[in-house]
Amino acid sequence: MSDDEKDNTVETPAKGDNLSDSSNDDQITEENQAEEVSDNNDDIHQKYLDTYDALLRAQAEIENVKKRSQKEVENAHKYSIESLLMEIIPIYDSLNLSCSIEETSANIKQILDGNKLLLSMFAKIFEQNNISEINPLNDKFNPEYHQAISTIDADEKIKPDTISEVVQRGYLLNGRVIKPALVIVAKSK
Repeated sequence: MSDDEKDNTVETPAKGDNLSDSSNDDQITEENQAEEVSDNNDDIHQKYLDTYDALLRAQAEIENVKKRSQKEVENAHKYSIESLLMEIIPIYDSLNLSCSIEETSANIKQILDGNKLLLSMFAKIFEQNNISEINPLNDKFNPEYHQAISTIDADEKIKPDTISEVVQRGYLLNGRVIKPALVIVAKSK
């Protein structure tokens, strides 16, 4: 070859030269990216599994709390009057005892004294449990607290819409009517 030909000749790289090195680098980079994507997918999948597990556990805990709360509410309703009953049972026992006494051995005064004692025990229970009586004799009729079972004609002594007689007392629990008083009301003629 002449010098001119040598100058014009461009060397082409052989198959194993720089060009193939570039391809190998690209291939290695793609493999690295694929491994990174795979690792990233594994991380995401693991995070998903952990989150799903935490969600299932949270749902189970919520269900357990609901069941416990429902059971506690049921027990509260079921046994809410236990303390009141513990106060009433001695009165019941006393009444049973007084009824079992022979008629000849007890006199009227003893029976009245026993009844007064029982009434005082009930009054103490009412006070401890915020129960108050509604005894509206000569008060103006109020349908929120009284239930009229009859009427009578009003006269000079009794004004219209006034309670002339209390047939049964009513009761309030913490200010709320639990049993209205049964009354007879005077009406105008």
